[in-house]
Amino acid sequence: MALVNLTGIEPGTWENLADDTAPEEGASVAVPLKRIESEGEDFFASAGKVGVIVPTDAAYTSLAPLANKLAFVVIDFPAFGDGRGFSLAVRLRKDLGFKGEIRATGPVIPDQALFLKRAGFDTLDVSDERKVAFEKALERFDAFYQSDFGGELSVAHLRHSKSAANKDEERKAS
Repeated sequence: MALVNLTGIEPGTWENLADDTAPEEGASVAVPLKRIESEGEDFFASAGKVGVIVPTDAAYTSLAPLANKLAFVVIDFPAFGDGRGFSLAVRLRKDLGFKGEIRATGPVIPDQALFLKRAGFDTLDVSDERKVAFEKALERFDAFYQSDFGGELSVAHLRHSKSAANKDEERKAS
């Protein structure tokens, strides 16, 4: 597998922790959501960086009590047509203020690369042979008709603000 960096952050490395395994002292571990919900505070104290592996059907509110404890979130897409992972990433960023790394895994396609970035994903795992296609897809467009999770202005907003500024200049000139 290859890692595609969407935002230029320093991507994390971790071990996927098996259900019956305790984390090593100071280790960076990824744990399924069901397990982490059942673990106590001791789990976070013993591990170094703790992240959660989340299915796309998880409610983002289930991550609310964990958001300030997690170093990263891995959203596991079951199919490229399942858009719930995009919504989950947006809600993590906007509603929960999550600042850690959000990584996509599963069968996403290169056409979704910019959507992943604009939804708040930082990195994604892809097959080695598809890495170049994802990197090219990230360069495809530089302007968008929708705002992103961070509030980047859309083309419509930019046009509206330009036309309003032009009207103000016309009024001042007359």
